[in-house]
Amino acid sequence: MAVSKGTEANLSSDKLLRIIEYMAANHLPMRLKDISENLRISQPTVVRYLRTLCEQGYVYHDNHTGYYAMTWKICRLGASLQSNLVLRSMAGSLLSDFANEYNLGALVAVERDGRLVYLDLVGAPHGNVDTMLRIGKDAPMHSTGSGKILLSTMPANRIRQILTEQGLPRLTPRTILTQEDLFRELETVRRQGFALDNEECEIGHRCVSVPLYDYTGTVAAAVSAFDSAERLNDTYVQQIALPGLRKLSAEISFRMGYSVPR
Repeated sequence: MAVSKGTEANLSSDKLLRIIEYMAANHLPMRLKDISENLRISQPTVVRYLRTLCEQGYVYHDNHTGYYAMTWKICRLGASLQSNLVLRSMAGSLLSDFANEYNLGALVAVERDGRLVYLDLVGAPHGNVDTMLRIGKDAPMHSTGSGKILLSTMPANRIRQILTEQGLPRLTPRTILTQEDLFRELETVRRQGFALDNEECEIGHRCVSVPLYDYTGTVAAAVSAFDSAERLNDTYVQQIALPGLRKLSAEISFRMGYSVPR
């Protein structure tokens, strides 16, 4: 059976990416024979791709040993993607889709200097909750769902440092005010895999948050759904908001290079 040009191109792209990923994962210079055998790609084919990568500056060939290795040029690609603006562009359309499908507000946030910074926010389509313009604004970590998610991934000494620098300001009567209570809350977040802001930041508003993972498997940000406390009750969180939010997290994390462990 003849192979179409499109299929042939896909197979070629697959081989090239496999070679790049294999060489990057092994760190040390490698023999052509080892690359070929481990990837089960013929040596002539591997050589063809390696020559192209050498010409483009992503691989070098040591003439003394005959070994091949990745250069650091590929790091430039990663560095260009590691910015808040890129994360915002990755997540933006997905936040809008989520907000429209679930009729909830949605946001992405990161930690910067011990504060929670909102990168992108989409209000609920029903428009009953005044979300304010928060993009680029910051908030205390301890009183927000996203902040709790990010704190829960940090070592205890880093959490205490943030609390020493930022304090535990009371924003509402429901705000957590002691380190002991916050550490208990963060243990619950780790166990259940999500966090709640139960009117701790603003009276009348609730928020549920889950982690976003990058290509290293590290929690790099948080994504949250928010609405009125009346609408975003515990039953709605568990049955509707949280399953949808976890699906949204998986889609954004995929764009960030995360692969679910097998």
